[in-house]
Amino acid sequence: MVSSVGISMGSGGIRAVRSSDGQPFTTEWFPSIGPVPDAEDVAHAIRAIVDRPDAPHSLGVAFPDPDYSAALKAALVEEYVSEVHLISEISGAIEKLRADPDFKYRTVALYDLGEGGLELTVADIDSGTIYATTRSSEFSGSSIDHTVREHLLTLDILAVPRTHEEESSLLEFSKEIKEALSTHEATQTSDGQFRLMDRRMFELQIIRPAERSAIALRDLSEMSEIPPEVVVAIGGGARIPIVQEVLRRYLRIPVVVPDSPELIAAEGAALYATRVDGTRPPAPTAARRSARTLLTPLLRFGLPSIVALGFFTWMLWPDSSVDRSVAGTPVTTVAETSSTTRVVPPDPTGTTTALPAPLPVEATTTAAPAPDPVGQTPYIPRHNTGGYVAPPPPPAPLPFQLPRIELPQIQLPPIPRLPFP
Repeated sequence: MVSSVGISMGSGGIRAVRSSDGQPFTTEWFPSIGPVPDAEDVAHAIRAIVDRPDAPHSLGVAFPDPDYSAALKAALVEEYVSEVHLISEISGAIEKLRADPDFKYRTVALYDLGEGGLELTVADIDSGTIYATTRSSEFSGSSIDHTVREHLLTLDILAVPRTHEEESSLLEFSKEIKEALSTHEATQTSDGQFRLMDRRMFELQIIRPAERSAIALRDLSEMSEIPPEVVVAIGGGARIPIVQEVLRRYLRIPVVVPDSPELIAAEGAALYATRVDGTRPPAPTAARRSARTLLTPLLRFGLPSIVALGFFTWMLWPDSSVDRSVAGTPVTTVAETSSTTRVVPPDPTGTTTALPAPLPVEATTTAAPAPDPVGQTPYIPRHNTGGYVAPPPPPAPLPFQLPRIELPQIQLPPIPRLPFP
């Protein structure tokens, strides 16, 4: 079973989505200490994922900006984690839209309203080309939370926070009201005695920054000279109805909101990691090593060592003029005359026998002597060669030969004799 995991950063934690064999994604949440998870928090979450028995085959991370990517790489080195594919959040969203068979548009305007800010992008889905992009912190999920907080404090039903913990609790409560107003018309206290905020009041509080963001996206589309066919609203703020309405009114093109707009970057990171691992070329084998790799041990010793190696090879190089007979092998004695060559077998007693004076013969060959009773191999008759003995065949060439190096002969001066008393 092939599985992949994609990770993206959210408010107060880390999102991890998992898919196995093309099945729908499942989501896991890793809370962080701070309001925004840093690179060390993400590296710890990745370490926990890869140490599990069901560790994924592919793992991708969607980062918000290049500085975060550099910090994440350093944190992964500290955690001894490798084979993690990094991709920007916008590229991850494009990867997810490209893999969606129901998405029929090519040129899109991405409206990413997240916790830390708003990112606007005009891109081509098929090629992944980004024509124009800009980022602003004027309109964000955090700014909307503070707007709801100010409204709650004007109702005189909540005390002004005096500590950091109380401020964090109030902002978390304001965020819950914001998310509830995306699907409900009004919010109230649990006992029903006080109405906290309705959708109409909420929209009046954020209508101006929403309109300015829509105008900025329209100007960016005109500047890119590539008219987008659709607006894709992603991020947690994409669920707010007034934001979708303002985008339709100002850009006059369809507005599409994915089922999980805050998870689209993480899902795209998982798809990207799976695609990269699936098209990765196989690792080179030992038979495909380059010539530089093969020569590295030789070049490492330097030129003087190569010269010494050549001289040593030259000293041990086999020569045809050297007798290479092995001890214990019978040696054949050849007696030469002016017209005949006689082959004399060795004496099995090991003594040397004097040969009589050669007699003139007219035969062109000499008969082989009878086989030795000791069991030696009989000799093969040879043709008369007139006293010429063929040299032994040259040795077989080696598969790799070093060139012979002629070293200069240095004449040393005579050493003066030392006077002795």
